[in-house]
Amino acid sequence: MRLAAAALVVSTLAAQPVREGWIRAQAPGAAQPDVHSVEVTEEKVVVRSAGISLAWLGPLALPARAAAGLRQYTFRLPLRPKPAAGRHAHLPAYAGVFRNGVPIPNRVEGESYRGQNLWHFDGVARGARAAHGTARAGLLEGLLAAGRGDSPVIGYALDGYPVYGPWWGGRRMRSSYQRRKMATRESWPDGTRMAPGQEGPPVGAEYPLGSFAEDYEYVPGSGDLDEYNGRTVKTAEYPEGTYAYFLSTDANGEAAFPYLLAHEFYGEYRVPEAEGMLRFRVAGAGGRLVRHLEHVHEKPMHVLVIAHDRSSFAHLHPEVNEEGVWEVAYAFPHAGRFRVYAEYTPPGGNARREQYDVTAPGAAAGRAEEVENPGVTLENRGTVRAGEDGELVFRVGDGIRGWQPYLGAWAHVVIAGEGLASLLHAHPMDGLPAGEEHDHTRTPPPDRVRVAANFAAPGEYKLWFQMRVGERVVTVPFSLRVERAAARRRGEEAVPAGAVRVRITAQGYEPARVEIPAGRPVTLAITRTTEGNCGGRIVFPGLGMERAIAPGATVVVRLPAQPRGEVRFGCGMGMYRGSVVVVGGAGIE
Repeated sequence: MRLAAAALVVSTLAAQPVREGWIRAQAPGAAQPDVHSVEVTEEKVVVRSAGISLAWLGPLALPARAAAGLRQYTFRLPLRPKPAAGRHAHLPAYAGVFRNGVPIPNRVEGESYRGQNLWHFDGVARGARAAHGTARAGLLEGLLAAGRGDSPVIGYALDGYPVYGPWWGGRRMRSSYQRRKMATRESWPDGTRMAPGQEGPPVGAEYPLGSFAEDYEYVPGSGDLDEYNGRTVKTAEYPEGTYAYFLSTDANGEAAFPYLLAHEFYGEYRVPEAEGMLRFRVAGAGGRLVRHLEHVHEKPMHVLVIAHDRSSFAHLHPEVNEEGVWEVAYAFPHAGRFRVYAEYTPPGGNARREQYDVTAPGAAAGRAEEVENPGVTLENRGTVRAGEDGELVFRVGDGIRGWQPYLGAWAHVVIAGEGLASLLHAHPMDGLPAGEEHDHTRTPPPDRVRVAANFAAPGEYKLWFQMRVGERVVTVPFSLRVERAAARRRGEEAVPAGAVRVRITAQGYEPARVEIPAGRPVTLAITRTTEGNCGGRIVFPGLGMERAIAPGATVVVRLPAQPRGEVRFGCGMGMYRGSVVVVGGAGIE
């Protein structure tokens, strides 16, 4: 193992390293380590491998358990790389390839705290601590101790620029990313303040500073490398000069964040556009595209495509590409008018739902919806009334085999009103633990799925009940007649002067963060709109307080004087989250 690692470090490259400086497999075969083939075209070098090697790359590479079975990798590297013009592409899951054919993974944007996709673990440091308690291991150890001679090329990024070890010009290359000075994780390095429930864990023994990529900020001039973790240099392989990435180090000579590449490529990296894709752009501050959305029900974005006549339905989950565009393959089932809904929760914001009307070309001839019902019935069709909190009860037949959780719940239900005047994305009341892997062999499925729902107006509604059976997602449509509510008078609480107003809408609490002074009692006046939402209760877990709120009603919640800190509240189902931030005065003891 050490001999192979040393060979990767010290071998001399040919005059055209991107063409010929690869460590080749010793024999043909799909399971052989190192590079299987190198094909040179007029514009690219195409490198193929199984992604395995005898050289141990330590935490620089993904652990072997991350790959299920033998994989075949193809890396296409431009022969003549050039700097990006305009927006720089973000790193994909694999940002390049080592000279032995092992992928260079994006190790600073993988697993995240509580699976929310907001605070991303530093995979290199985490892997090193788990394996050895140090960031020095295998190839890392050899490179860092290689002496003052210039390091060799150890790989190539997908934009075509070389990746070097840590030594150049007689010194180690120091990172310009520094740990932020903070005790809490309430904001990102770009200043984005997290919404309630999006904060990372406090800085402490369990999660020390440096545990997450968002613990670092780029400080120009603090090191030798730029924000992409590289610089322009002249080397033995590139005597005329080139941009190059480096294995960055800190002031002590230890491997330092972001290690090989930072969040974006320096060079031009184009994402090919495929046909038949729905694409969404989420703009943040300054028009910058948002590529990290909070995972809600295990996905960053939920897209619903519904025909205007409600004859067809699709539930899709786009993924973000390197240009920051969210995309998903979809073919409209027939010509006609459709409405596309995009549901997502941005960092620092509440849940959002955007909608777009689309006309699919061709003759507007819809077709009957294909129905596959494994034995699901809607039990309480005749008991749902508009303007009231109620529930839909679905009975699932005993004969269903292989029923598994789907997106963190036993089922999902989407409800569309006539003319698509309303839309409700509802979830079971008997949910599964949020953010955990669900072992359906230990958690038996229920015989009934109960879904909280309220309807602003009477009329005919279309429901789609979705469940996972084996490896398939089954969608069962239902129709529902919602009756007019019985006439009644609703008592309205008097709102005292000076009360802080909070609204409950389909997007959650507005505002979701309320600041109050320490040491003084405060009154909240909480109004729930009549539009469909799951805000029937507001719960203050830390205070042991809970209130029911009917659609269209206002309740008054009187909070006793609080010390400085934060008081969380929510809807009881985990869908809506808010906080009361107590400022000034003494801290919480």
